[in-house]
Amino acid sequence: MHRVMIDTNVLIDLISSSRPAHEVAVGAVRALLAADGFEGCVLASSLKDVYYVYCRHYGDEPAARAAIRELRRMFVPINLTAAVVDDALESDEPDFEDGVLRSAAELSGCDYLLTRDAPGFLAASFEKVDAGGLLEVLP
Repeated sequence: MHRVMIDTNVLIDLISSSRPAHEVAVGAVRALLAADGFEGCVLASSLKDVYYVYCRHYGDEPAARAAIRELRRMFVPINLTAAVVDDALESDEPDFEDGVLRSAAELSGCDYLLTRDAPGFLAASFEKVDAGGLLEVLP
């Protein structure tokens, strides 16, 4: 089974139809969910961040909760652990949040990261792909 970690910004694109990358994110996620031998993963703390952004932007807590419920149904949540935090802190990555996502993806055995910010993950041991890149690796 190939695992694909999904970056927080892609999750926000996915649930926010007003974002320019919404349709691209929807297409990539649909293909991921339909692909045999692949599963999508999300950092559990990313769900919290998506909830916060959605509530702040749209002011609709019930809709934000429904969106998080749907993301939880679609993807495997990966826990934010002390080992993930410690690994991110010890890295030389300039962005702690990216370090946390990278570490969680590596420690949970992810093969790919679906992101719009591949340069933010230069130290990662897995492949960084945008939506188009993901479509190229899916069966």
